[in-house]
Amino acid sequence: MLVGGGIVGACLAEELAGTGASVAVLDAGTEAGRATRQAAGVAVPSLRYLGRPELYRWLCEGRARLDEDIRRLEPEHGPFSVARPILRALRASDAEAHAGRLDLLADAKWVGAEDLPGVAPGMKLPAERRYLLDPGGLMVDGARYLAAVRARCDAAGVSWHQDTEVRALTEHTGYAVAATSRGSFRADRVVVTAGAWSGGPLAPSLPVFPQRGQLVVLKPAAEVPLIFSSAFYLAPGVDGGVIVGATEEDAGFDESMTAAGVARLLMFAVSAVPGLSGATPCELRAGLRPATRGGEPLLGRIPDRSRTYVAAGHAGHGLLSARLSARGMSAGLVRDAWEEIPESMCPAVALAAGNDQEGHR
Repeated sequence: MLVGGGIVGACLAEELAGTGASVAVLDAGTEAGRATRQAAGVAVPSLRYLGRPELYRWLCEGRARLDEDIRRLEPEHGPFSVARPILRALRASDAEAHAGRLDLLADAKWVGAEDLPGVAPGMKLPAERRYLLDPGGLMVDGARYLAAVRARCDAAGVSWHQDTEVRALTEHTGYAVAATSRGSFRADRVVVTAGAWSGGPLAPSLPVFPQRGQLVVLKPAAEVPLIFSSAFYLAPGVDGGVIVGATEEDAGFDESMTAAGVARLLMFAVSAVPGLSGATPCELRAGLRPATRGGEPLLGRIPDRSRTYVAAGHAGHGLLSARLSARGMSAGLVRDAWEEIPESMCPAVALAAGNDQEGHR
């Protein structure tokens, strides 16, 4: 039984159903994937993790698994991705810090100021920044990706329950019980895949918290030819609009858009691409990322529980790493093979670093 039907839960449900397991998904919303549907969709490992090679390589592996999903799902379920180069603007100090780690960015190359007009036509970029161009940029529409995976879950016999809020999880000899707004559900094991809502009454010990991200979708006169990443980012959407995002705010569970957030995003967009001053804002969107202090998801058994697990805390890389997380969790749950998941992502390590973690999963 999975608690939460976002992209991580859906991918895990599909993986588990593929092993022959009986799988039920309980999701609190009237539609699946509350945060997944609000995601901006930049599916590229963030350079903020270059200083942590194990995590960065894991995210790169996640991208490879996402690419497999695109090839597997899009022919049948329609396009949910758009590939474009990504141009990153770095401060000089950051460029120097990353210089010795660029082996992790095999296809990226530095772009000189004299080449920027050809690489990024119509953009007004600060000369004091350093620019790194990677041909492997990718945007993913979270709602469409989730719909494709959900269709595969339905075909595999996954039992999906919307508008079913889980209020408590308890364990008993031989089984676990989810008390919900629609009665009780019983299962051999439970995996909490509820994103930013994975802590609280479900698992109070989990260090997962909400991080608000606001974004604006613009309808421009012309297509943006690349993904531009700086303080925020500009990126082409799957439907042809331009996505400007996204803030990173500690606002609790408040999903409101704010005037200050929208103003910052629009100022960034028009400063980087003056031609966007005439674009029409056609959508305002805010969602809650499931964040952890270290930036790594929590994947494994919850400490002090024997039948309750978690797959949450993916922050801004949920779309990027959902399939990889699901495969690692499925291998652990079905075959007790947890080695596909980095040890640092174990919930016990996150809660009690330095302790003997033998058998924590």
